[in-house]
This record gives sequence, C-alpha cells and structure tokens, in this order.
Amino acid sequence: MPYCTIKTMSQTRGKAMRMLILERQSIQKVADEYGVHRTTIWRWKQKWLEQNRHVNLHNAVRHKDVPTSKFRLDSCTWNIPTRPAISLHPHCLSDDLVQLVLDVRDQLRRCAEVVWHYVNYILGISISLSSVCRILKRHGRYAKHRKKRQKYKGLKCPDIQKAGDLVEIDTIHLYNPISKTKRYIYTIIDVYSRMTYAKAYDEIRPGLALKTILEAQEYIGVKFKTVQSDNGSEFSSYFEDRLTSQGINIRHTRLGRLNDNAHIERFNRTLQEECTGSYFVRSVSLVNLNSQIGKYLDYYNYKRIHLGISYRTPSEMLQRL
Repeated sequence: MPYCTIKTMSQTRGKAMRMLILERQSIQKVADEYGVHRTTIWRWKQKWLEQNRHVNLHNAVRHKDVPTSKFRLDSCTWNIPTRPAISLHPHCLSDDLVQLVLDVRDQLRRCAEVVWHYVNYILGISISLSSVCRILKRHGRYAKHRKKRQKYKGLKCPDIQKAGDLVEIDTIHLYNPISKTKRYIYTIIDVYSRMTYAKAYDEIRPGLALKTILEAQEYIGVKFKTVQSDNGSEFSSYFEDRLTSQGINIRHTRLGRLNDNAHIERFNRTLQEECTGSYFVRSVSLVNLNSQIGKYLDYYNYKRIHLGISYRTPSEMLQRL
C-alpha cells in the first residue's frame, strides 16, 4: 500500500517538476507554491532524475548554462508515482499468506474473526486479527456492516387511564432443536387491565401480527388507542400503515431499552414457564398448541391474581370501567 493515497499526487509532483525545470523557478518558490518543505522538492527532483536516467539531459558540446533542448525534455516522464511502502516494512506479510487468508474467507464466507481463528488454530499459522482485517479490507472482502435499525419514532407514551390506552405486542420464538424449525407466538397485553391475548403461527409476517391485534381487540372488548412494539421485522411499515388506517396509533420502543416493553416481556416469560415451554414438540400440532394457549388465557385473565393490580384479576380491572 502506498504511503500516500491521494490519486492526483503523481500529477502534482509532475507539475512541480515542470515549474522547477522548465520554468527554472527556485526550489523555495516551488515549495511555497505547493505547500511543502523545500527538501521535499529536492527529493522529488532526485526521483525525477532517477526515473529519467535513460534520457541524456546534458549535451557535452553545449555550455552547461544553456538549457536542455525541448526534444530531450519531451522524452522525459514528468509524473512521479507514489512508491509503495509495504514492501519496505520488515514484517510485511508474504503474498502466499495474503492469498491464503483470502482463500479461507471465500471458503468460509464468515467474518474476519472466524477467518483469523481458522488460520491460527486450524491451519496453525500465526497471524494477528488486525492483519486479517487489513487484508480483507484491501481486497474488498471485509464483511459489510449491519444495516441501520429502524429509528425510534418519537410518539410520547400516552397517559394510561383506562383499558386500551396502551397495548404492548411482542413475539415469542419457539425453537425445535431436532427439526431446526420455529413457531411464533404473537402475544398482546393491555397495560391498564393486564388482559392478555396470544396466538401461535408457523411463520412470522406483519399481516399475522395485524390479525392478532384485531383479534385481541375483539377478545378484550375495548377499542385500542395506542399499540407499542419493538423494532422487529413483523412490525414493519406495513403493520404500522394498517393500524393507522384502523385508527390505532403505533409506538416503537427505544433501541436498547428493554424495559420499555416490560409488561409484555414478563407475560412472555410467564406464558413459557406455565404453558408452552421454551421450545415446541413436533407431535403437538399448531391447532393443539393454540387450544392449550386459549385455555391458559382463560385462567390468566379470569382466575390468576396479579400483584401489579392490587391482587386483582385482569377481568376485575375491566369491570371497574
């Protein structure tokens, strides 16, 4: 890699040499013109003389004060390219090692850390992580950064005075370690009354999240005013637009602030501990799972007391309206 990465630097050096040699300006004046030290101009001239050593710039017949002829100067190369500095480094990596790192990157298709671990501990070749990152960056193989997450939409938290003022929604991912598949449970809780609703699906889509919200609104029997969700893909712009068309506001939690969705996160944990478990069994069909969830919701909403609402049940909080 060159010590200077400015693409037009070679032309700039050439213009300085033309000013010094063709216009016969002093070194100090050329240095002031290009904003460098006069010793830099002197080094540029030595490089210019070196790359034009095949051109006989001095005619023995002519007097030394007579300028060099235009014919001889036209044969010179004026632009001075930047000299690579990596070849001068005493600890520079060999071309074979660089190619090995690139081959491992193409084979694994993983990040620089994984490539470094493979080269060091699998192949037994000592190389630093910074060197691996530098090699991948120079050859355009460095892993791209993650796309920016959805920005927080600054809708203020509503004043919760009755049921429906604020409803939180989230998704539980149930994983099967044998089949390597997932089931998704969309969970909803009304913050005021703690009334909940949940339904399981085999896929995760904004349309299913919207469908669950509308079913929960009918199940609880109140009109939702504001729905709060995290920044998951199932709560994308499609989900937001459809809720807005239904007269429901959408509010996203702040990035990295898990406590913003504290009520629904606690319900998710309770649902997994007391009903579904942390993974699903293939022998239990989706219909049976939803039937199991429905029975638990009846218990949770109508029989299970909650400390957060003064030892009442969610249904008792609805009766207070």
